[in-house]
Amino acid sequence: RSFLHQVGCCNSKLCRLGLREDIHPTSSPRLGFLYKLTDMRGAMAASKDESSNRPLFSFGVIADVQYGDLDDAKNFSQTKWRYYRNALYLLREAVQHWKKENRIQFVLQLGDIIDGFNTRRKNSENALAAVLKEFEDLPFAVHHVWGNHEFYNFSRSYLMESPLFTAQLGKTSQNCHGKSDSTKDLVEKEADAAYYDFCPHKGYRFVVLDNYDISMCGRDVESPQYKKAEEILRKLNQNEDMNSPEGLDGFDCRFTMFNGGMGERQLQWLRETLEGARRRGEKVVVSGHVPVHPDSCYMLCLLWNYQDVLDILQDFADIVLAYFAGHDHGGGYCYDSGNEIHHVTLPGVIEVPPGSNAFGTVDVFPDRLVLHGVGVLSSRVMEKCSCG
Repeated sequence: RSFLHQVGCCNSKLCRLGLREDIHPTSSPRLGFLYKLTDMRGAMAASKDESSNRPLFSFGVIADVQYGDLDDAKNFSQTKWRYYRNALYLLREAVQHWKKENRIQFVLQLGDIIDGFNTRRKNSENALAAVLKEFEDLPFAVHHVWGNHEFYNFSRSYLMESPLFTAQLGKTSQNCHGKSDSTKDLVEKEADAAYYDFCPHKGYRFVVLDNYDISMCGRDVESPQYKKAEEILRKLNQNEDMNSPEGLDGFDCRFTMFNGGMGERQLQWLRETLEGARRRGEKVVVSGHVPVHPDSCYMLCLLWNYQDVLDILQDFADIVLAYFAGHDHGGGYCYDSGNEIHHVTLPGVIEVPPGSNAFGTVDVFPDRLVLHGVGVLSSRVMEKCSCG
């Protein structure tokens, strides 16, 4: 029998004899040693339980701030109010919350950081400066996703030179394994590609998608991406104003200018990035401005070729944990139970009235993601049964 098993038998015998209470560990060197071993075993078990409740790392999420120095007004459908100036205060509150928590490693800012109305007032650069000021001197990184409102205010070439272009953060954090694992060696990206991946913790990879790769927003009118987007929309949306879904039935209502699509090269890059992650034994979290699961948002807010992205994610269901998006200001959530992938659509900060908010902190554990929502963002535990 093992030594510790003998200790257990010894202690049980002493208890039965009614003698254990009378024996102090220090009264016998041998018994003192045995008691210390028993205490050590208990301490190790407690330490293991404590570590299992401690996340590997954490990150923040927020979407659709859409700040502007503008009076409150209703949205385009006249159904909800938008609180343009208040949105900046809510962003500030979120940043202060994360700083006070002192545990997140980075923030996923899921797009539409300023509102498109700024361009009509010729105030885009001032509005951008105001929101970027809130991200100054932070103890964590901020990864910016591009949404349609970024392109209402700026061209893609402008964004490539701005602080909103954070693909370079991926270059400095891709390698968690002491060797080159960059997907740029597998797929040659376009010169103005805004999609990238990064590794914040060994065994985990985050993918940031460019959902307006194929788009009439932000693209030069002579670019192949613009021409492809125009071809798609003119075929499927007969409205003079192609931002209008009028006359479009069911899921076809997504074919408007304020949505976009992903090109073949980006889709190939996504697949090969996930293949590399699988080879390395990594788990993956994907993000983009536009939702890709029809049950995670209002159908008007879906990516044009959402099924192409879903097919890829589902092909790698063994490693993909979740997809985080914004765009639909009402927010949404869908658990793709067949593939164990969680689709989280964050509510838009722009439509949150004073006194509430819409951001969260995500704790990453080996077997689950735990979203701690603030304000109208719901908290939830997102398990991955196949995670080890």
